[in-house]
Amino acid sequence: MRVSYQHANVHSGNESTLLRFTADDGTRACVLVDSGSCVDLEELLEDDERLDAIVLTHAHIDHYRTLARNVRDDAPIYTSPATATILEHALPEATKDNALGDVSLALEALEPIDGWTTILDRCESDDGSDRRASAGEGDQPVLDDLEIRPVSAGHTPGAAGFVIRFRDESTDADLFGGTQHVLVTGDFTTRPCAGFPGLPTTLPFDVDCLLLNVSNEDGYESALDESLRTVLERAYAGSRVVVAASSLNGVQYATLLGHAAAAIDRTLPITLVGQAAKLYAALEYDVPGVETREVFERCETVLEDGGVTIAGPETAATGSARRLFETIEDDPAAVFVQLSTNGRDQRSNARCTTRSFPFRNHPSLETIDELVRSLAPQEVVIKHAGGDALNRFQRRFDRCFTWGTNDEHVHCLYEGGQWIAPDWIASETATRIRKRQWEAMRTRPFDADAELAVDRRRPIDLEAEGVDLEGLEAAFVPSSTRPESSTPPQSSTASARSTAPKASSDGGSSSAADRHVPDSEVETSPDDALVCHGADGPKRATDADGSERTTQPSGARGDHIEDELLARLEAIEAKLERSEETIRGRVLSDGDGDQFVRLLEPVDLEAGDVVELRIDTLSDDR
Repeated sequence: MRVSYQHANVHSGNESTLLRFTADDGTRACVLVDSGSCVDLEELLEDDERLDAIVLTHAHIDHYRTLARNVRDDAPIYTSPATATILEHALPEATKDNALGDVSLALEALEPIDGWTTILDRCESDDGSDRRASAGEGDQPVLDDLEIRPVSAGHTPGAAGFVIRFRDESTDADLFGGTQHVLVTGDFTTRPCAGFPGLPTTLPFDVDCLLLNVSNEDGYESALDESLRTVLERAYAGSRVVVAASSLNGVQYATLLGHAAAAIDRTLPITLVGQAAKLYAALEYDVPGVETREVFERCETVLEDGGVTIAGPETAATGSARRLFETIEDDPAAVFVQLSTNGRDQRSNARCTTRSFPFRNHPSLETIDELVRSLAPQEVVIKHAGGDALNRFQRRFDRCFTWGTNDEHVHCLYEGGQWIAPDWIASETATRIRKRQWEAMRTRPFDADAELAVDRRRPIDLEAEGVDLEGLEAAFVPSSTRPESSTPPQSSTASARSTAPKASSDGGSSSAADRHVPDSEVETSPDDALVCHGADGPKRATDADGSERTTQPSGARGDHIEDELLARLEAIEAKLERSEETIRGRVLSDGDGDQFVRLLEPVDLEAGDVVELRIDTLSDDR
C-alpha cells in the first residue's frame, strides 16, 4: 500500500487535499478532502485516475466553493448528516452571490454518513456506464478495506472530521493487524459548538497520520463573552438590538444567547430571520426565547424594544442585515452588532451604536499543541495555512514527521509497510524523531469507549462552549437572589448608562458629555434600578423583562425581614410624596468612551424610562 497527499489549493486557502491510496496491484483510490477556492480536479488527476469520493468537513463556503464543479466519476460527497441538511439550503442560496456552478450536481451526490463506510472503486458495466465494483458476481471489490467515518469537530454546527482506515496486508503480522488510521480534522475546536460535540482528543484507535488544520484564535472566548454582555445589557435596557452574522454563526449565536438568558433566569425575545432562520428550523433547534421569520416584508415586524434580531450576512452591505441596519441607523438608542469573521468592522456615520466583535471559532495554539501531544501521530500534514505559517508549524512538533510543504507536488506518506520521513530530514534526525515517537506512542491516552457520534446533543453546556456563565450571573442576576450571597452588597453590581452611546465617525461611541441626551437613551443593567426621574415623576419598579421586583433590604436578617420590608416601603412612600429626590451614584467608564452611573441606593423605575440628571460632584468620603 502507498499513501500520498497533494495540496489542491496551497495558495488559495490550502484547506483542500487530494489523497491517493494505491494498492500493491496498482489499483488506486483518489479522495478529495474539501473543495475550496481554485480547486481543479482536471489539473490534479492524471489521465488514468478517477475520483472515488469527496469529503466535505463543513458547510462554510471557503470549503465548498468549487464543490459543484468538481463532482465527477459518479463519486459520492461524504459529509455528516447535519452538514448535508445545511447544504440543501445553503448551496442554492449561495449561488445568488457566488459563481458555484451547477449545485444540483453536488446536491445529488451528497451522501451523509454517521459510521464506517467503504470507499469503493468503480468498474465499467457492459453498457459503458460506471457502477460500484461490488455490484455483480465476479466483480471483486477494489480496495475494499478502505473505509471512512466522520467524527465530531466542533467549530460550526454540523462540522466533522473524518477518519480513513486501511489495511496493509504486507504488515499483517503487525501488533495491530496492519490497520492504519488517517485523521482529517478539517476546521475544528475541541469545545462543542451549539450542541455539536468538539473534536475528541482520545480515540478508540491509534492515529497514525494527522491532516491538521491549524487555523487558530486565542481570543475567541473573551470576544464571545464581551459580545454577549453588550447584547444583553442593551436589550435589557430597552434598546432594539440587531446582530449581523453569517447564517451558521447566527444559529450558533442565537443558541448561546437564548440559553444564556434562560440560565440567568431572564426573559429575552430573540428573532432569527432569513437564511439563519431556515437553517435553525432545518436543524430542529428549540432554544428558549427564539422565534424565526424566514421572510419578512416590514423590518418593524421583526424589531422589538428590548429584543434581539439576528440577521445575515455579517455586514450591512446586503441582505436582511442591510435592511435592518437602515431601519435603526437613525435611532440613538439602537445597537448594531457585527460578528466578524474577516476582521472588517462595520463603519458608518449612523446615530445608532455600532459594535464589532471578532467571531472566529478556532482552537488556540495551546489546544492544537495538546491535540498533537494527545494523539501522538507519526505524521502530521499542516493544512489551512500558507507561507510563513507553514514553516512555523513544520518546526513546531518534535515527536512526529511534520509536512509543511508549500507546493502542489505529490508527497508520499506511507509505503512498504511504514510511515516515511520527509526527504529533507537527515537520517540521524529521523532516527531521533522515531525514538521520540515510540515514547509518545507508549504514553498516549487510549479510550476504547470514546464517543465518535456527530449528532447534536442536549442539553447545551454553556461553559463548555466558551461562555463565562459565572460572569454573566454576576453582571445580570441580582445579588440578593444568588444562592451563594448571604449578604447583599452595599451597592448594585451592574451599572446604568448616563446616556445611550451615539456612533462616532469611526464606528465607536461618543461620551455622554459630547451631546444632548434624547429619549430612551438611558439603560439599566439587570439587577439595578435606574436613578433618575422624568418630568412626570418616578415609576413603579420592575425588572428589565417587565416583571415586578422587590429588593431585599441590606439589613434584613431572619425574623426581622418583614419589619425591614415595611420600613423600606414607608421610605419609598415618603419619597413619592416629594417632587424630586437626590440619589447618589458613582460614574464609571468602559474604556471605549461610554460612561455609566452605578446607583448607590435603590429607586423605582422601569428600563427605558427617560430621565434628567443634575450633576453634583461629591468627594469619595461623602
